[in-house]
Amino acid sequence: MKRAFLAALSGLLYALAFPPCDLGLFAWVFALPLLWLIEGADGREALAYGFITGLVAWGGLVYWIVYVMDLYGGMSLATATLVFLPFLSYLALYFGIFALIAARLLPGRWSFLTIPGVWILLELVRSSALTGFPWALLGYSQHALTSLIQIAEFGGVYVISGLVMMGNVSLISLRQRDWRPVIVTAALVGVGLLWGQWRMDTLRLEGPPLVAGIAQANIAQEDKWLPEMVQPTIDTYTRLTREAIERGATLVVWPETACNFFLFRQWQPTRQIITLSADIPARLLAGSPAVDDGCYYNRAWLLDKGKLIGWYDKVHLVPFGEYLPLAKLIEPFFSRLTVGVSDFSRGKTLAPVGKLGILNCFESLMPDMARTLAQQGAAVLVNISNDAWFKTWATPEQLLRMTSFRAIETRRWLLRPVNHGISAVIDPQGRIVSSLGLLQEGVLVAEITRSEHLSFYTRHGNTLPWLWAALSVLAALTTLVRNAKAS
Repeated sequence: MKRAFLAALSGLLYALAFPPCDLGLFAWVFALPLLWLIEGADGREALAYGFITGLVAWGGLVYWIVYVMDLYGGMSLATATLVFLPFLSYLALYFGIFALIAARLLPGRWSFLTIPGVWILLELVRSSALTGFPWALLGYSQHALTSLIQIAEFGGVYVISGLVMMGNVSLISLRQRDWRPVIVTAALVGVGLLWGQWRMDTLRLEGPPLVAGIAQANIAQEDKWLPEMVQPTIDTYTRLTREAIERGATLVVWPETACNFFLFRQWQPTRQIITLSADIPARLLAGSPAVDDGCYYNRAWLLDKGKLIGWYDKVHLVPFGEYLPLAKLIEPFFSRLTVGVSDFSRGKTLAPVGKLGILNCFESLMPDMARTLAQQGAAVLVNISNDAWFKTWATPEQLLRMTSFRAIETRRWLLRPVNHGISAVIDPQGRIVSSLGLLQEGVLVAEITRSEHLSFYTRHGNTLPWLWAALSVLAALTTLVRNAKAS
């Protein structure tokens, strides 16, 4: 029982490192109880301890999925919990596999390098398996250490995850009174902090200026799709847009599905949007549902002087919101959930629209999508979202902090218009320049730079994380073979 408690403690510390508690320092020590447990443990024990850690960690981080299915998916709380359990177990399995491998590498001379590499590998896999769920990667917990996270320019959030795990393994090495891992890790962190501060002080991006406006209307999810809310919603966004124009905006961006009707299908409300665009001296980015050939899409439209410039259909759909992970395993519940939430199809093309790299909601967690848009010429990133699904839970804050890493990785300004909050303007150093909190209505206006600078990460992607992971796996296999021969 004591050992299960220690495994659960690791999971609790992991969850506490993220919003709402946001105790990022805990990320540097969260794995110590788990690492202590698994050192010398057999494979089954290590897997079980890691699985317990994962259950607690993910239960504390993504509990909101159950409430979304309950409130908007037409399920009872009990049924939603049953549907959620396979997904929770899937996420916890990553911790279990990590513990299983790490147990074979402890203690070891190079374990402070190889174990973090294994962690990185599992994060990379989780970011792509089942279409990817890169939520709460370890490196995101360090968002407050603005100087340190600048190294995401080279290896994305994954190298920061590796560095934090290196801190954990180095501390457990002190049990053998080996100070070398601690010294090496401290030196790397120190260099990262110094370089990051220098980079922030000297980063200058060339490009034409742009005065951007963000409209946040604060419309409750329960009311959003009521027919009688169409006109009030248009009136609210029209007023907010004109306020942004009065403050000098030459681009105004609305949140995901801000238009609670089928734009360019339902012509009475569509005419009002076209008229607004024609009346203002600015481009307008507006989100709405769309239908083509019987398929529904989550779309963002760009208008200029009343004319349609282009659009973007969401490519990466939200698990448990726009598609159901592990659907075949929970088929009896599948139709109820998708009818209650949404039934979108994937967009066919990922490309900038009018030099805007659009990331729709959950897509802001996909580093490869942001870098692809930057490679294709996106001068500004725009993360449109509707976080009203998540009430005032920790989810909007977590999304904001994770999204800020896309600005660092690509060295782009990032605009984040969100219905009901948290809307924000994020600079290329990942700093939140201005924001509108939850349940507020208002406008943000900021002068930003349109840049087509190509960072190392934009050009080379996850090369460094994969290299670290590959070398670690190779070293781990070598160690296992050597130990097997010795025994």
